[in-house]
Amino acid sequence: MNKVSVINRLMPAVTDRDKPLGGIRYYAQGGMTCYIIRGKTGDLLIDTGLFQIKSGLTEWLEGYRIKHIFLTHAHADHDWNAAGLQAGGAKVILSERDRGLNRHFMSQPVKPTHPKYAFRNLTQLVNGSIFRSPAYTPDIYFTAGDSGLLRELGYPGEIVLLPGHTFGSAGILSGKVLYCGDAFTALWKRPDITPHAVSIEEMRTSLRRMLEISPEWLACGHGLPLRFDAARPVIEAYLRKKG
Repeated sequence: MNKVSVINRLMPAVTDRDKPLGGIRYYAQGGMTCYIIRGKTGDLLIDTGLFQIKSGLTEWLEGYRIKHIFLTHAHADHDWNAAGLQAGGAKVILSERDRGLNRHFMSQPVKPTHPKYAFRNLTQLVNGSIFRSPAYTPDIYFTAGDSGLLRELGYPGEIVLLPGHTFGSAGILSGKVLYCGDAFTALWKRPDITPHAVSIEEMRTSLRRMLEISPEWLACGHGLPLRFDAARPVIEAYLRKKG
C-alpha cells in the first residue's frame, strides 16, 4: 500500500459529491476544507489545505479549471498547495494585511480565544514555526476597497474582510453562503469559535459582522459547511461572555 493510500484510509475525504450541503462545492479531508466557486471563464478555489490532502484534492479538482485561488489567510494549513497550483497557471489572491505572513507564522503570533485553548495555542505556535509552505508570491493583493474584485474577475461573490484570526483574514459572500475561512470553525464536527486569533478584538468585530450578514450557510476552513442558524447562538454567547 502506497503512502497516498494510507493517508486516504486514515483520513477519508468527504466532498459535495458524497454529502451535498446547500449546493456548496467542497472537499474536506484531515480537518481541512477547500471550496470552489464557478466563474464565467474559469473556477475559483478557496484555500488549498496541507500536503496530506494534495493527492485527493488534485483528483477532486479534475473537471474544474482553476483560474484563481483565494486564500482566506496565509497559514500553512490553507496555503500549502498554493505554490503547486500557481505553477500550473492559477493566480493567487491574498489580503494585503497578510503580506509576508506566508512562511513566517510568527510575524503574527496567535493567542487563545478561550482559556481551554491555551495548551493548543502553544502547540499552534510551535507547529506554525516549524511548518513552512512551499514558497509562492501572491499575484493579487486586496485591501478594504476591493470588495468587488471577484466580480471583476468573473466570480459571483464579494470579498468580506474578517480579520482577527490573522490581520488579513477574509471571506467571500456568494449568494446564500459565506465562505469564512477560520473566522469561525466546525473543526470538532460542531460550531465553535476559532481557537486562535492574532487579535481577539478584531475577531469579535468580525463575528458581529457575520451576525449582520446572517447568511444561510457558513463554509468554514475546518469542518463541513453548516447552517448559520447553528452558528448564531455560539457567536452570540461568546460575544456576551467577552463583554
